[in-house]
Amino acid sequence: MARLSSRLLALIPLAVGINLALGKFASATSLPLFLDTVGTVLVAALVGPAAAVVTGLVSQTAFTIVDGKLMWMAFLPVQLGIALYAGLAARYRMFASPLRAVASGLGLGVIAATLSWPISLLLFGGVTASGVTLVTTALTAVGVPLRWAVYGASLSSDLLDKAVTFLLVYVVLEALPRRMAVRFPAADRSRGRA
Repeated sequence: MARLSSRLLALIPLAVGINLALGKFASATSLPLFLDTVGTVLVAALVGPAAAVVTGLVSQTAFTIVDGKLMWMAFLPVQLGIALYAGLAARYRMFASPLRAVASGLGLGVIAATLSWPISLLLFGGVTASGVTLVTTALTAVGVPLRWAVYGASLSSDLLDKAVTFLLVYVVLEALPRRMAVRFPAADRSRGRA
């Protein structure tokens, strides 16, 4: 893991706050997006996967406490998988261009959906986040069996969500002033500049 510095100790709670704020916004508006991992992906791009895993763990725990719903802890493996994938994407310079960021986000979307849909189906009968549940309901209404409706809803939502998430992180990295970027060990490599 990156050396535990005051900078890192400040970045992780900030990233958790980003995850909570954007996640609650997406949930309140019933978007078929989650936006609850932007902070985790940003930490992966700035520092690396270990710090992103800590961010994901704290974020998922915070979601559970804030919502008062223990169900959110069931999705902890998804959050951790996202952190590890984002760390690898950063290492392989997938934030070097908008196209690379979106392509990498789409790859993560497939992985996240594959991790999350069995949790949604088996533990919650396909009823979880409001935007995803709306897509599941629409698919079952046209005759798609529940298991495939849940997977289709998870896949469509995760593809869009992770592409948007990676694009947002790309924009943040590009807007990051040089004097700030040099303070984070992985920032230049993430952007293909090291």
